[in-house]
Amino acid sequence: MQTQTLRIIVFLLLTLVAMLYFYTSQQKTHYQRTAITAINQILTEISGWEKQALLRNLSPEAQKTVNEMQLDELLNLYRHFGRYRSLDELAFSKVVSAFSLIGEKRINYSGTVNFDAGLVNLNITLVERGGYYLIYNFTLTKAVDG
Repeated sequence: MQTQTLRIIVFLLLTLVAMLYFYTSQQKTHYQRTAITAINQILTEISGWEKQALLRNLSPEAQKTVNEMQLDELLNLYRHFGRYRSLDELAFSKVVSAFSLIGEKRINYSGTVNFDAGLVNLNITLVERGGYYLIYNFTLTKAVDG
């Protein structure tokens, strides 16, 4: 009886993993054009490193987590990267997409983008609100030359 129960559990887990893989692949395809275009636009807007431009692109949740002083520090930290120039390819996070099944839908991309200062690592999480994408979270770090 225990062997039969174990087989059923393994079968159910494998089915769940297959369903999650299919779901996240569909999400990747769905967001490929619109989210990448939005990221390109957002980075272009915020890379002037002006407070109002960043606030316009932050989700209400993100705005609530940062105070004025932290926002100024963030802008000063990223200002030395200069203006955003381009991106090549960003990787879609299937893990974040899978967790969106049990919470608010968030999409995450990471990769290397070009700024005036050179290559910069980007990790950005977006939420979609009313047909627009807003930043839920993002980080930029100088890419290591290799």
